[in-house]
Amino acid sequence: MDDGSKSLEESVEMLKIAKKQGITGIILTPHLRHGMFKHPLEKIERHYKKLMPYAKKLGIELKLGTEYHVATDMIDAFHGGLCHTLADTQYILTEYSHSSEYSFVYKMTREAIFAGYIPVIAHVERYECLSDISRIEDLQELGALIQVNADSVLGIDGRHFKRYTKKLLKAGLVDVIASDSHGTKERVCNMKKCYEYVAKKFGDDYAQEIMQTTPENIINGR
Repeated sequence: MDDGSKSLEESVEMLKIAKKQGITGIILTPHLRHGMFKHPLEKIERHYKKLMPYAKKLGIELKLGTEYHVATDMIDAFHGGLCHTLADTQYILTEYSHSSEYSFVYKMTREAIFAGYIPVIAHVERYECLSDISRIEDLQELGALIQVNADSVLGIDGRHFKRYTKKLLKAGLVDVIASDSHGTKERVCNMKKCYEYVAKKFGDDYAQEIMQTTPENIINGR
């Protein structure tokens, strides 16, 4: 859709990798970040439609969303149809900069909720302002969902991220784990390994909740 797969063929291979790991539903989340990712919505939707028949053949439900790099015009962008919510539901995937202030994260999360959306805050392990997990609790209390990346949980992205996500998982503060898959050779899908790790360390029920039940709720708008 943007900075991931370089071709339709690679995208199909990514779908096959996902299928082998037991994945039956995927929300594609191309970025929207002013001044960095310039792929127009029309192009994203065209590529999405090209990929859909391949997903259907594999038995994968394919939906479109956006990873929105939060700016003050975010609500207007979603209300105006400039980008897709997650599977065109009330859920939105929100991303911040490493250096974002917590006051900004809290403010924009609250604004999104007041506007009728449920923010899923992407890869919280990357944000310095959320190193204090009490702030994660505050964001959840507002009504946001907390997402971490599978590679962070597994330690592929580094020990620091693994320690942090382990702390969140142990405290029951993770709502959903995402693949953040970008290709077939680098940043590949490791969801099966992650599921097995979470189930072993934190229990089958928790693994199912954050890697099956909640994702199903998001993709179906429940």
